Amino acid sequence: MFKKLCFSLIFVMFISLILFSAEPTNDTISLLKSVDKAKYPDADAVVVLDKTKVDVEESGLSHVNKKFIIKVMTEDGCKNYSTYRLDYDPASSYAEIKSIKIYRGDKVEELSQDAILDLPQPQSMIYWGPRMKLASIPRLNPLDGIEIETYSKGFVIAYLTNSEPDDERYIPPMRGHYYDVILFQGNYPIISKTYTVTLPKEKVINAKVFNGEIICETSFTKDKVIYKWSKENIPAIKREPGMVEDTDTMTKIVLATVQDWPEKSRWFYEVNEKAKAFEYNDEIKKKVDEITKDFKTDDDKRKALLAWVARQIRYSGISMGKGEGYTLHPGIMTFNDRAGVCKDIAGMLVTMLRAAGYPTYPAMTMAGARVENIPADQFNHCVVAVKLSEGNYKLYDPTWCPFSREIWSSAEKPQNYVIGSERGEILMETPPAPPEDNFVKIVSIGNLDNEGNLDGTMKITAGAYSETNLAWAIVFSEKPEVKSVIESWITKISPQATVVSFQTEDPANVFKPFYIEIKYKVPNFAIKGKNGFYFESPVSQNILSSRRLTDFMNAIDGEKKEHDIFLRSTRKFIFEETINLPFSAKNKCEIKPESVDGPSSSFEGRGVVNGKTFELNETFTIKKKIIPKEDYPNLKKSYEAMQDFQNVRYKFSY
Repeated sequence: MFKKLCFSLIFVMFISLILFSAEPTNDTISLLKSVDKAKYPDADAVVVLDKTKVDVEESGLSHVNKKFIIKVMTEDGCKNYSTYRLDYDPASSYAEIKSIKIYRGDKVEELSQDAILDLPQPQSMIYWGPRMKLASIPRLNPLDGIEIETYSKGFVIAYLTNSEPDDERYIPPMRGHYYDVILFQGNYPIISKTYTVTLPKEKVINAKVFNGEIICETSFTKDKVIYKWSKENIPAIKREPGMVEDTDTMTKIVLATVQDWPEKSRWFYEVNEKAKAFEYNDEIKKKVDEITKDFKTDDDKRKALLAWVARQIRYSGISMGKGEGYTLHPGIMTFNDRAGVCKDIAGMLVTMLRAAGYPTYPAMTMAGARVENIPADQFNHCVVAVKLSEGNYKLYDPTWCPFSREIWSSAEKPQNYVIGSERGEILMETPPAPPEDNFVKIVSIGNLDNEGNLDGTMKITAGAYSETNLAWAIVFSEKPEVKSVIESWITKISPQATVVSFQTEDPANVFKPFYIEIKYKVPNFAIKGKNGFYFESPVSQNILSSRRLTDFMNAIDGEKKEHDIFLRSTRKFIFEETINLPFSAKNKCEIKPESVDGPSSSFEGRGVVNGKTFELNETFTIKKKIIPKEDYPNLKKSYEAMQDFQNVRYKFSY
């Protein structure tokens, strides 16, 4: 019985994937035959054609037809195109895979529509009901071709859930407007890419090309204006460790029918005010008064409210229904649910700050990438702006700030943002954070005995972004594991190093500087030789290396860069060390490497054995959050100088 059931299931699956012959398209076959390995020796696949046509109605509803022709060149290319996925949200968009054809030489096969599945998208932390069209493409061989045609309408940038009839649900939130960001590069070479948008004649479009050049053509009919952008022979992007976001380096078009940023700002303000997103009740007012009662200054009161919202509203997105995605959840709803995504956490803080008497507004930003000065929707994050005076605001980010003394992450300095206000605001930018703000300072004092054993104490302090990450190392570790985390740092001095004890400031107290103080010991730390000891500096071993605090290490690869480097923040590492020696040294050993200084980074250091002490001072500075590719040699040289200094061996004779 079990075998019969298995056979039946396999048979059903096979039937669902039946391919049927289709009439060959001579144009497509010719295009595919023009692509060979001699022209693209290193490509796993080649995008032969990437064609998009958009027809925009007066309401802003967009109809999008796309056509892709791809030639797979290697087994890896075959594997990468073994499935095709088209995402959409049924509440705000419609999507259809019209056809998938497989070209094997002069033969063409078309995938049955029964083989295209409609499934929920994988979801984690945000549960808004998006779906996907998913097609499993039959076994491909190198030099096969694929032709995919799709149709969609509506929008997926904002997740709108409603029960509007017919096409009403697909009209964008800013009714009558259209916007898009189109990248003209990808992971594979592209022979030809076109993007055409047809608009009602009276609609004026703002459009600009960034990071390169694209040919643009404009034509007219009686009622329409047609814009067409095209580019040919586009090389695949060369990915590099630590490179900036694709949108900051690939050639792209940003376009919008919105007149300017103040119009976008006023819309964002009005849509949330109409939704009564920031109304508060007696329960919220009571909680606000309770949180702020022990604080005297406005800054401290706002910071206390920020800390409460950051820690009490967990990050978990559940749809509130109509308006989800671009409307902030009502503060009363979030207060009751104690959950939301960044926009809802921001909305909770706006609500509580208004309850405390501060004029406060939501703001849109793009975490991790820049916003171009075209009023298209280029945002992925929501924050809070308190109005101090006309045109003067103070920014708060409650999503970032659990267990942080920062009110706005230094990882977003500089960063563009737009505040939603009644008067309408322009695109603004936070100022860069000087590296001194994001310092990491380790002060180490040790005692070396006459057998070469070391007892030491390190005190680690930090500022802004660096302090937050230092605190997170403790906060996000289970209590029994905290000592293991600190031991993993100390064992970078020596595999034999052990933690004797440690203490920290309470990371929940955002009004006090966070620190970690570690007492440790290292048996046989110094190598005993004839009439002397040899050792390396403990503090210069970069014990805090991690993907966040020292992300620049991952970017050091090769002699030059094709893309700018994205770092989490500027930084300044300051290491100071004193080791008391068991005897007065007969020699003076001083190591002072050549200093490195440049536009993006610098290094200097000095280590001295003199008398009964060893002293070391070292400073490594990252001056820019985004390192221009032409500054990479400066970053590489500074980092390598720091690495070389880490390996210096000192000697004191007795």
